[in-house]
Amino acid sequence: MQSPAWTADVGMTEDEVGLLTRLVRLNMVVTQVLDQLVGVHGSSVADFLVLATVRRGISSPAELCEVLGRTTGGMSLTIDRLVGDGLVQRRPDPVDRRRIVVELTEAGRQQAEAVNRALHDWEAGMDLGEATRTRIETHIDEVTQLVTRHRP
Repeated sequence: MQSPAWTADVGMTEDEVGLLTRLVRLNMVVTQVLDQLVGVHGSSVADFLVLATVRRGISSPAELCEVLGRTTGGMSLTIDRLVGDGLVQRRPDPVDRRRIVVELTEAGRQQAEAVNRALHDWEAGMDLGEATRTRIETHIDEVTQLVTRHRP
């Protein structure tokens, strides 16, 4: 397989470009795109992921940590910031009042929906055919499973 054009830009030879290098490069590019698309809405990717996850119905801070792979300390800081920005609120859990749940405010719901639309619009702008999209999605899922199974 021939090395992609970007390898010369970063001073790498064909022999140095393997799966991990490609994954790191993809992560860098996707991170830049996400930062730009989410940043326009005054948010960070980490904040948006919390808003989007709460929007889908997960409201316990512990569940948010598990789903998003975050520490409890990091999640507390994120939730504090989102509360301060008026995007979420903490409430006692109606089932177990010893616990709290995180709920979107109207502003948080609007921001999550606006960012979600922007992400879908960007993706649609790639103008991939259905077969190409499905093939890429399948390969990404396979790589994700592979990396997940072989964590250090």
